[in-house]
This record gives sequence, structure tokens and C-alpha cells, in this order.
Amino acid sequence: MEEQTCTSCAERVRPVVATLVASGRPKPSLQFIRFVFSERETTLAAVAGLLTLLGLVLALAGAPPWGQTALFAAATVVGGIPVARHAFQEVWLSHRLGINTLMVIAVVGAAFIGEWAEAAIVVILFALGEALEEYAAEQARGALESLLGLAPPVALKLPLFGKVSRPPPQEVPVEQLAVGDRVLVRPGDRVSVDGVVRAGQSAVDQAPITGESVPVEKKPGDEVFAGTVNTSGALEVEVTRQTEDNTLSRMVTLVREAQSRQAPVQRFIDRFARIYTPAVAATAVLVAAVPPLLFGQPFWGDHDWLMRALQMLVIACPCALIISTPVSLVSAMTNAASRGVLIKGGRYLETLSRVRVFAFDKTGTLTEGRPVITDVVDVCTCGECPEDCGLQHAAAVEAQSSHPLARALLAEAQARGIAVPRAQDVTVLGGRGMEGSVNGAAVTVASHAHFDEYFPHPEDVCRLADELAAQGKTVILVRHDPSASLRAGCGCALFGVADTARPGSRQAIADLKAQGTIYTVMLTGDSPAVAAEIGRRLGWTRYVPGCCRRIR
Repeated sequence: MEEQTCTSCAERVRPVVATLVASGRPKPSLQFIRFVFSERETTLAAVAGLLTLLGLVLALAGAPPWGQTALFAAATVVGGIPVARHAFQEVWLSHRLGINTLMVIAVVGAAFIGEWAEAAIVVILFALGEALEEYAAEQARGALESLLGLAPPVALKLPLFGKVSRPPPQEVPVEQLAVGDRVLVRPGDRVSVDGVVRAGQSAVDQAPITGESVPVEKKPGDEVFAGTVNTSGALEVEVTRQTEDNTLSRMVTLVREAQSRQAPVQRFIDRFARIYTPAVAATAVLVAAVPPLLFGQPFWGDHDWLMRALQMLVIACPCALIISTPVSLVSAMTNAASRGVLIKGGRYLETLSRVRVFAFDKTGTLTEGRPVITDVVDVCTCGECPEDCGLQHAAAVEAQSSHPLARALLAEAQARGIAVPRAQDVTVLGGRGMEGSVNGAAVTVASHAHFDEYFPHPEDVCRLADELAAQGKTVILVRHDPSASLRAGCGCALFGVADTARPGSRQAIADLKAQGTIYTVMLTGDSPAVAAEIGRRLGWTRYVPGCCRRIR
């Protein structure tokens, strides 16, 4: 299997924005309506649209012309207020003629020749394009706010040691923490800072940051990241970066920079407007002035050239060009979002047409993002274990833990309909597992490394555990003693735990490969063994293991 090298993980960083799309938000149409009536300018545009629609209904119903004109004029004034303000800013502050200025000239011209319906429609179309652009920006800002919400706004700061004992921790805003301060991270809490573990052992779920599907064991000297989840034991963490410089903030900065870049077609329209608007205005002046001045044509009247110049301005107003870009970009991005894909901005959407390599994050994208039991092997060494004895004992002990591996064991027991008894005297084995008493028997549920160190077991069990580990699976063993006072005990069962592929992932990769010119690469924070196994299941030949661990 071909292994690629990760050179710049920060540029490839896969923030959890992909998971933000499927967070139970309302439908895009309802979101857009809610957005329209939340801003003053978009509310004015909505009111103008309703007035225009009412005017068109009256026109179809044969109402008096003065009633139609009044509605269209009101729509033009209401919807044109934001456009007129932006046009004033273009001319007065920027000293240039832009799209807003051309829109105002065209609307005034349409009103001057009595075409109030055209004036209102021009204003509405332009306002709709502006609203769609603002809506796309609002959606991006909302995604960033959700991303920043991964890290708690407060932390439990540990005071310095007193003369007798250390005072209890104090809850403070993370902005008040300085490099070198120490914070307490309790089991089940999200880590609020980037730092180094100084005391305690625990497993930390780093999937939101690095994409690793299984919690990583942390001990003194190991790094932790803001936004990750402490699962089992309490940790004392020394702050190494302030809030504005932590890993999560740098990820958000990367996304913001990406979103601030316009799509090439949008930049083209901006450049086009700077030339097109003055050209149209100058042409209209020439149309109105040259025939009367040089050829004696009427300037004012039924067939005057001023009227023709104003008509040209209305016709030349690029409503279709203005609305086409935001409508196409927003509709494409909304359609992608409904399918679980969040695109950073129009620039990247347009670039997709030239993409030849697709790099996929593994955890939560190609896989389910949570460990499940894939193998349950009976390895009873004393010949007295009933069926599913090992799984029952393991689930009983792990039922008192919030660790993802513990939840996987409990879910497997429930799926098999196994009654899970209550365990007593449950303790954590320093990040390696747990032990407790179940129905009077001492039960140990731990990693293969722990069993190698403390509990001798047959070579065939060890070989089987190594085979599962080579397949990229996390191996868990369980043993029990008939009496809690004994330490000989019997091996019960061996479990293989892994992150499973999402339904449809393999087909999606196959469809991309069928294009002929598309190459696919899998990025993952997991070990090479895990990457190789998932790659084998999905039909991959290129993968980058452990890349997001080098996020700095």
C-alpha cells in the first residue's frame, strides 16, 4: 500500500465544520426567510417585493393605473433606500462609479419616463442578489461561531500551593489565563486551553481536532488541545498558548481567510463594473446630447433623445449579471449543505471544476466517527465461563465509564440482549482500563499491554490480539476471578474495536475513481495500521496516517 507524506497539515486542516451542517438546523428556505426579516436592509427589500407583487396582481386584475403606479413607486422608494446609500458611498467616499450607482441612475431614469413597474423590478432583483450574498456570509459566520464554541469560555484555574494545602480551583474566563497557569480538567469536561499535562492520566477524545477515532491516552508531558474532550480521569494542564493563539483559533483563522477570498467570477464582476458603469453613463450622455447638438434632433418630446437615453440606461442595467453569481453560488452551496458538505466559499466552489485530487478526512466523514465492537472472541482459559460471560463482565464494569470504548462494549451487550449486572468497587487503571467486582468476582477489563505486564495469558491469545491490532483495531481483554480475594483468575474474552465505514463511502470513492482523472487520498490522525485497514475496506491505495498530529 502506497503511503504519502504530509507536508503542510495546517493548510489541509479539516475543521469540524463538516459536522456543523448536520446539527439540526432549519431548512435552508426557512433560514433564508428568517435572515431576510432579521436585517434592516433585507427587511426593506422584502417589503418592496411584497408591494411589487401586489402591484402586479392589481395590474392583472385590471385595477386603476394610479393604484398600480402608487404601489410600484412605493416599492421603488422602499427598496431603493439601501441602494441609494451605497451609491452615495461609492461616489462620495470611493470616488468611483460602481454597480450601485448604475442601479440608481437606471431606476431614476425608469421613474422619469413613467415605467414604475420596471423601476420596482430592477430594485427587487438587485436587492435579492445582495440579500443572497449577505445570507451566504451569515451562514459562514454561523459555522465559525459553532466551531469556536467547541472550546469552553471558562476554565478551572488552579491557585498556587499554599503553606498547608492548595486552595480549591477558581472558575475564570479563558482570556484571563496566561502561559504557565495551570487548569483542572475534570472527567467529561472539554479542554479549554492548549497545554501540557503536568499531573494525572486520562484518555482524551481528539476527534474534533485531529480526527483520531479512538481517544488518546494522556500522561504527564503529553500535549492536549482546546476543544477536545477528557473522558476518564482528572488532568492538571499547564497553559502553553493563550486563547487567541491556540490550535482551534488558528483553525478558525484559516477558515476566515478562505472565506474572505472572493470567487474568481465575483472578482471579474467587480472589475467589470468599474469599467462598465462609467461606459454606460457616458454612452447615455452621448445618446441624449449628440443628436440634438449636431443633427438638430429633438431633445425633449414624444420621440426625444433624452427618452431614448433613459431607456438605454434601464436596458443596460446588468440585473441578470448581478444576481446570477450570488444565486448560483448560494444554490450550489445550499444543495451541497443539504447533502452534508460544507463549502468554505464561492472561490472553492468554482475551483472544484479544476480539481484532480480529492483529499478526504477519515473520522466522521468516511467512517461513523465512533468505535464499535467488531470482534468478540471467547478465550476462556478455565473452561467454566458461560456464553457471553466476558462481554457481560466487561459491560458491567464499563457501564460506569463515559469512555467511547466503554460505550461500545455496553452497546454490544445491549444489542445481544445480555443482562448487565451492577459492578461494585470500580476503579480506573491509569488509562489502561478498569477493574471492579461483578457478582462477587473480581473483573479486569484492560488493554493487551496491561495484560502482558500483569496477567500472564496463553500464546494463542497473545497472537490473536496481535492479529487484531495489525488490522488497525483496538484490543481489549477481560478476565475474572471467582473470588475477589484471588489474583489468579481466568481469561474470558477478547474484543476488537474499530471505527466502521459509513454506508456509501466505498461507492462514493468508486464513483470518483470512475471519472478517470480523479485521484483520492485519505487523511487521518490515526496510526498507519488503522489507516491501512480503513483504506483496504474502502478500496484506497493512497493515505496519509497521523497527519493532523503535526498541526503546529
